[in-house]
Amino acid sequence: MADDEMRNLNVPTLQTDGLIFLWVTGRAMELGRECLELWGYRRIEELIWVKTNQLQRIIRTGRTGHWLNHSKEHCLVGIKGDPEVNRNIDTDVLVSEVRETSRKPDEMYPMLERISPRTRKLELFARMHNTHAGWMSLGNQLNGVRLVDEGLRARFKAAYSDVEVQPPSPSRPAPGSDGEATAQANSRFSGMEAKVTPEHMPMTGSENYASEEKFVAKDAETIT
Repeated sequence: MADDEMRNLNVPTLQTDGLIFLWVTGRAMELGRECLELWGYRRIEELIWVKTNQLQRIIRTGRTGHWLNHSKEHCLVGIKGDPEVNRNIDTDVLVSEVRETSRKPDEMYPMLERISPRTRKLELFARMHNTHAGWMSLGNQLNGVRLVDEGLRARFKAAYSDVEVQPPSPSRPAPGSDGEATAQANSRFSGMEAKVTPEHMPMTGSENYASEEKFVAKDAETIT
């Protein structure tokens, strides 16, 4: 994706109050900060991912930088509006093993849940290994369209009637069960507002993914 394409993403429409987490490489640090401002966010934090190998040692070799070998990645954190978040419960450093190209640490997901529990989370440019229950995942490397939330299914089918949606008939929890209570709680997530980041972003609701481009956003009105 070209720099101008990133700048022109329609991120401002995703949420009115929330957080965005934007992964950036060394070259794109300034672009990432510029995008946050263009999208209506104020940068408040920056996470560092320290990369390790299978022996849990810091990565020191490899052509990963223009001047120095890069042993870390940055994730810019922006805020928009006045979301409710849990502060000072995590650190700004993640130490985690490097895996496939562009795959980020799994530790990010529970951390985001702790920072903003029970909120809608959206991830753009997602891949199959990024899909999580309770998150909306969008990406052109996903397999088909899967929507569990009935409200989202109805809205998607109305807009894209020729696209097959899985599962064909979502299972319904038994009356009075814990599943029914969870379904009722999730029903308020039928709207689409989210949290955001340029290379990766997340949104909460139900277990959903659609085949489009990948990006992560999180909406803290209710989590880039």
